[in-house]
Amino acid sequence: MKRTAFATAMVLAGVLFASNLLAQAYPAKQILVVSSASPGTSGDAGLRLMTAKMTQSMGQPIIVELRSAARGAQAHAVVSKAAPDGYTLTFGTAGTFVYGRYLFKNMAFDVLKDYVPISMSLNSPSYVAIHNSRGIGTMQDLIDYARKNPGKLEFGSTGNGSYFHLAGEALKHAAGIDLLHVPYSQANYPQLQTDFLNGRIAMFMTTWFNVGPNQNRLKVLAIIDRQRSRHAPNVPVVTDLLPNFEPFVVWWGLLGPLGLPAPIANRLAAESKKALQQPDITAKLDDLGLDVVASTPEEFAAMLRQDINAIGRLVKAIGLQPE
Repeated sequence: MKRTAFATAMVLAGVLFASNLLAQAYPAKQILVVSSASPGTSGDAGLRLMTAKMTQSMGQPIIVELRSAARGAQAHAVVSKAAPDGYTLTFGTAGTFVYGRYLFKNMAFDVLKDYVPISMSLNSPSYVAIHNSRGIGTMQDLIDYARKNPGKLEFGSTGNGSYFHLAGEALKHAAGIDLLHVPYSQANYPQLQTDFLNGRIAMFMTTWFNVGPNQNRLKVLAIIDRQRSRHAPNVPVVTDLLPNFEPFVVWWGLLGPLGLPAPIANRLAAESKKALQQPDITAKLDDLGLDVVASTPEEFAAMLRQDINAIGRLVKAIGLQPE
């Protein structure tokens, strides 16, 4: 028995030693991060700030390759089949990794089966905002108006099943109101912003990056989160008025292919956290309305499951069908 226990301990020690060597030797070459963040968005900017610092710290270049819209989903599928050596990673959003599993019939990957979560890097709560021309000053005003005028208030999104669409549907469901959904494509996101700022679209559930600089044209009614934001501390959370509303936020996270060794995942998570917590980076992220999460792989995995369950309940409640 003693010999068996000693042999087992020696094997475990060898595995630990080999794992430590693996983490110390990594990286030995360029790292590719495939991203589905749209060019010019806060998520794209946050990723580039993070990877620039990681490049300095890790001593190897980290190259970002953007593949937005439909090509983004394809790119994530390609990364899931890449060698699990830490040199091909992906950076995506809840929209791709969580909502898509319920809203598209032929998803080419399953985030719980095909990837190793590395770190939920950033998140950005959204705000219920309405154009000033509509004369609505509070969330209660919005609900009262929508109940008296069903279908007369429109909200914009980047397409069926997008975060912005689901946020609007969740609001409709929790308040028992009828809002008109106006879907744009992801590629037409700039047009959606323009139409909202010019009052052609009444409502948009969007980030502080969009609403903060435009409060002369918009009224921010509530925040879609579990707590108030430091960016707008006087803006209530939706659940203050609608306790049955289940908030979910926009997040961006770093993942690797299934089989990525734990020492490499932990190294990447630690390096991304160190990068995001640099004071100069934190200040720039704050200007973009982004909050640093910088989770561990284990924390990211737990948050993924929590979001998947929450969106599953919402999709079932509002009767959305996969396309």
